[in-house]
Formats: sequence, C-alpha cells, structure tokens
Amino acid sequence: MELQIALLVVAVIIFFYFRTGQGSRLLKEKSHHHIVPPASKEDSSSIPVKIISKQYNRYILLNNTTDNYIVKGIKEHLELSGDNDAFKDYVFEMAKRGDWFVIKISQSDSFYVYHNLVGWLTGYEETEAIPEHTIGFSVNITDSQKDYLFFLDPHNFNGDTQIGAFRNGEAFAIYLPEAYEEHGNLTIKKGIELSFEEKVNDISNLGLDVSDIESLEFEECKIDLPVP
Repeated sequence: MELQIALLVVAVIIFFYFRTGQGSRLLKEKSHHHIVPPASKEDSSSIPVKIISKQYNRYILLNNTTDNYIVKGIKEHLELSGDNDAFKDYVFEMAKRGDWFVIKISQSDSFYVYHNLVGWLTGYEETEAIPEHTIGFSVNITDSQKDYLFFLDPHNFNGDTQIGAFRNGEAFAIYLPEAYEEHGNLTIKKGIELSFEEKVNDISNLGLDVSDIESLEFEECKIDLPVP
C-alpha cells in the first residue's frame, strides 16, 4: 500500500514537472519546433526592401495558356478575397505575343493582390490550360536597376513562397501569407541562385522580348463582381 502511494506521488510530481515546470518548456521545444518561413520578417538574415507599387508598371507573363483560363482565374481570385465591393468593376489589360499572354494590372492594386495573383494563376485548377510558365515582371518607372521578376519557388511544395531577382543582381524571396503589408515583404536572401538576365534570356528564347513589353497593344478587360 505504501509502495502504491509512493508511486502515485512520483507520478504526480512528474506530471506537474512536464505540465507547468521546466519540463514543459523542454517538451514544447522538442515537439513544436518552429521553422521560420524563407522570407519571414522574423528571419534576421533577410534584408527587407520596400516596394512602392505606384513606382512600377506591373505585368504577369503567362506561356501556353488561354484567355479564358486567365479571366476565370482572376475572377475567382478576386472572389476569394471576400471583398467584392473593393473589386467591383475590376479592370486590367491584356496583350498577346506568340505563345505568351501579358497581363498589365492597375497601379492601385496592392503588393499582396499582385503577387498572390501571380501565384494563383500558376495553377489554380487541373486543366490543360495551366500555363507552362507564370512570371511576374515589374518595371520601375524611373530606375531600371529596380526592375524585378519573380515566380513560385519550384522547390517549395507548399506553394506559398516566391523567388525572384532584381535587374541589379540581388535575389529575393516573398513569403505570400505575410505579404499583406502596404509595401510588401520582399526580402533579399543569401543562397538564392537566380539571375535576372538569364531568366530574361529564357523568356526571350520562348518568344517574348520583355524589353518591348511596354510597346505591346493592350486591350482593356473588365470583370464585374456581384456586390451583396
């Protein structure tokens, strides 16, 4: 009987040690290890860069897809935002060059809307119209060295991180769930091997010269979202 009481006391002590004492901290650290997202502002190795949307002409480049896929995708993405009133009579522009569609979005669209839209159009449904390439391309109005391109990180299976590069050679990452701040959360990251010029050459080899992108003949497109 005394042995049973002693064992019970020991069990209670162990329980409270791991429930509320130092054992609790040890248990949590081992069982809930926190992995900082690649472009999170919590990552001290990241260098944040403020992106002022109105200083850019912003495009989405889509290869081997259809205009129906693009329009449907943009509409669904806006509807999923849950703010139909904000996107009522949404207007964007579209041009075609060879196997490429080029979308130009409004300067009033936020960093979050633009970059998440690129991610969404990469493949929002299983269909033969999924683009072979979906790339965001932003042209700075006053300083070409601040031009940048980006796309979903092909090595990130969560589909929540984009990688890209500035024309000046600096590579970066964008963690989409935290991209809601006014100037975004684009962060220069060491270890990302991506060349702006090489990617531009790849696009050119597929039939689109991005240096001529602003001379394309764009047509205005409008999406009407129902307002509750």
